[in-house]
Amino acid sequence: MKRFLALILTLILFLSVTGAASAAKIVQPFENEYFKIFIPGDWTIDLSSVQDYFGAIDLGFAYSPDESMLLEASLFFYGDWAQDSLWAASNDTWDDYIEFVMDDLKDENPELVKTIYAGQFPGVIIRGTNDHGSYLYGEIMVNAYAYGFYFYLLNEDGSVNSDITEENVEMFQSILETFSLNY
Repeated sequence: MKRFLALILTLILFLSVTGAASAAKIVQPFENEYFKIFIPGDWTIDLSSVQDYFGAIDLGFAYSPDESMLLEASLFFYGDWAQDSLWAASNDTWDDYIEFVMDDLKDENPELVKTIYAGQFPGVIIRGTNDHGSYLYGEIMVNAYAYGFYFYLLNEDGSVNSDITEENVEMFQSILETFSLNY
């Protein structure tokens, strides 16, 4: 009887430990029919805003549990880039692309933070400032399709907090580097 009781207690302990471990997701996919990225497991994903805005498609957003971080996703088509594949292009083409993105954001004081790769797909991270405050913008270019991700820090009242740290940049970069196509 003691062995049976010890076996039952061991089994209950095992199930309680594995159940708790599986309940706490470290990461989760933020995905739709176009792309997939992995974000922290406790973030909320909202795809209710997904729609086409005539040239830009809103692909949803995600935010941290305390609503202090917001990630918005969009898709743009740049017809001028339909003939170029950045992952197979020369450095001159890559420089032209960076200049193109910086020019697109010129009214928001863009600053190139770094270039990145998500697998074979090239991208950039840019810090910008608009009327609301500072943000990070990451763009992954796949042929003429630009997957754009805005990252904002938010104050308790929902206003933009411009105090973006290197840790925020590293987290945003690690999210972008998980990018993959979903088609």
